[in-house]
Amino acid sequence: MTDITSPWALAWEMAHKQATGSPATLLQGYNIYLAGGVPAGLDSQPGQISALVTPRHGEPARATIRIAPLSEEEQQALAAALTRSRHKGALLKGQLPAALADPAHTGDIPIAPGAAQVTFACDCQQAPCQHTAALGHAVTQRLHANPSLLTTLRGLPHRHLTGLLQAPDPAAAAAPEKHDRPRTPPRPTGPYLAAHQAYQNWDNSTPPLPAREAAVDGDASTASFAGMELPEPPAPAPSLQLLRHLATEAARQAQQLLTENTLLETDPVTDAVRLTASLPGGERAENVAYRLDMEPQAFRRLLKTYALAGAPGVRAARHPYPDDPQVLQQAAAAINPLRPDSAAPLATADNRVTDPTADIEIRHGDDGRWYPFAATGHDWQLIALPSDDPAGAYQNALTALHARTRPRR
Repeated sequence: MTDITSPWALAWEMAHKQATGSPATLLQGYNIYLAGGVPAGLDSQPGQISALVTPRHGEPARATIRIAPLSEEEQQALAAALTRSRHKGALLKGQLPAALADPAHTGDIPIAPGAAQVTFACDCQQAPCQHTAALGHAVTQRLHANPSLLTTLRGLPHRHLTGLLQAPDPAAAAAPEKHDRPRTPPRPTGPYLAAHQAYQNWDNSTPPLPAREAAVDGDASTASFAGMELPEPPAPAPSLQLLRHLATEAARQAQQLLTENTLLETDPVTDAVRLTASLPGGERAENVAYRLDMEPQAFRRLLKTYALAGAPGVRAARHPYPDDPQVLQQAAAAINPLRPDSAAPLATADNRVTDPTADIEIRHGDDGRWYPFAATGHDWQLIALPSDDPAGAYQNALTALHARTRPRR
């Protein structure tokens, strides 16, 4: 199911479907993806992404999707627009704000590819086929958590994009400074646009909010509910207490967006975990898991992860994304001296360094921190606090595992 709050995933999914052309092939690929036939580690590089796709009843094949990279002229035009953009800071951090899905903010150079810019190749010699369709669905889900993968596929990996953004911009230096420019409504970017994304498209910063009277218990976001007596909603609607909580949380986030220009969470699962964790006793956890098409046990693991490390920990638990290989190699070199058993080499893939002998995996989060996970059955669970460096995260994992196995007195 497509998350319509992610314009990058939506744009890719539309291009992938149109380029594939066959609904039957797309459905076959989706079934392979749901059955786990696409590995978590995708081989991505500028201009293409590939993986060994294994159908449940069929021969495995290496599928490749090629995406036409931006030309040098397009890269320069895009970089010139992004250098002057209010989103430059986010781009330098490896993020890809949703507002940039509108070409009006990217020098009329669309970052997302069109169907004509997507081609397929596969060992089965029948591309586009079920293997490439499965890979395409995997890319859609990857873009929900890591939209910056799209810039890599378009020929602009983070290091290259950073270099372009940090180069001098003569046009920006010569442009006269503008003051008190009137706010104009954002251009529509398609049939689906979340409110916070529309806000990010506004041309200049929000004027400060007027001073307000102190609210009950000092919380401005709950002031509108003070003294209001409302009837309890009929079943099966949520309780009045839950509705009050959700409305208060929405007001709090709106205030934070207006006053601090804070980006809101666009991953629906991470946001659902955040909201559920704030309810008394994790209320409605099983119901939320059902609506997210998740096993309740898996959702409860994410609740524990959120309690330990917040939203970045949940994203680290859910989504792999391509990381700088040099960063992973440096992390592996820092971890190796700490290993109790170094017979088997460390494995590096995406943003993860895995110690197969200790069942420990250190994941590089999108906030720059390192998160220690340990194997639990058929899944991985965050078992300790994150660290600013990979060696610290690995040591945290060892300490946590030792505490688990230490006999109680």
